[in-house]
Amino acid sequence: MNIKFSRYSVTPKKRLNRLSSMASKEGVFLSTEIKGKTVYADYFPHIPLGDESVDRFLEGFKDQKTEYQKKILKLLNDDYRFQEFPSKKFRNHQLWSGSEEIHSPIVKYKMLELHDDVFHDALKQGVRVRLDANALFTPSTVHLLVDSIKPEWRTLIDYVEDPLSTTDWSDFPLKKARDFILGTPFDLYIYKPNCELLPNFPNLIFSAYLGHALGNWHSYCEFLENGNTQIIQGIIAAGFYEEVNDFYLGDFDSGFFPDLRLVKENYLALSKRKWVPLCSM
Repeated sequence: MNIKFSRYSVTPKKRLNRLSSMASKEGVFLSTEIKGKTVYADYFPHIPLGDESVDRFLEGFKDQKTEYQKKILKLLNDDYRFQEFPSKKFRNHQLWSGSEEIHSPIVKYKMLELHDDVFHDALKQGVRVRLDANALFTPSTVHLLVDSIKPEWRTLIDYVEDPLSTTDWSDFPLKKARDFILGTPFDLYIYKPNCELLPNFPNLIFSAYLGHALGNWHSYCEFLENGNTQIIQGIIAAGFYEEVNDFYLGDFDSGFFPDLRLVKENYLALSKRKWVPLCSM
């Protein structure tokens, strides 16, 4: 298997999370051939969250020492099948920053600082909220979050993702979702199919890794294979970059589905890129 790479960069339209900046972000596509078909994968690191830089990823890819490296190799192989996947409808939450209009009965909001109460606006409208605390709080500061949520609003909180930077979540009073922090106990697991292998946990929420369109397509394909269609997912994260074309049709009420014509256009654009040899495996 002869693997090639092609670097790319994207320009954010808004901050991805409280640790990110508005600087351009670098990723890299990998490519190889399987049974005469050219296949692709997307590596898009979030450096503030501990991912390897593109340079380090490329240097170490052949060694396959990290879970992320192993997943990209798996996605290269899976893309042989994924390129032929059908378009099926599913439901997704709205990734909401607080400035745009709410169109969904469920929104996900990423907190930016300790006293961030922007999500209260959604709760006042009776909208369900999936709150991403991104390990913002400690046991001594978490009351700033919990006390700010009125008792009548608490039933509208689907979960709080990574509520504490510490790993003991036993005293946290709201539903808990685990993402980057290895906290316990937790009620749901935020699964990022672009960068990790499928875990053996129930109640998975498939989550976008805020990368390129190819990675977004791969998230959808893995969701079709392994996800629960009865749970509202989080694999759509549109409008984050200038250079990334969204390919979903539909709406938050009736559901979304991929426009396969646009998916094929994305693959065509990949085939026209300049590719550089990386390694043989």
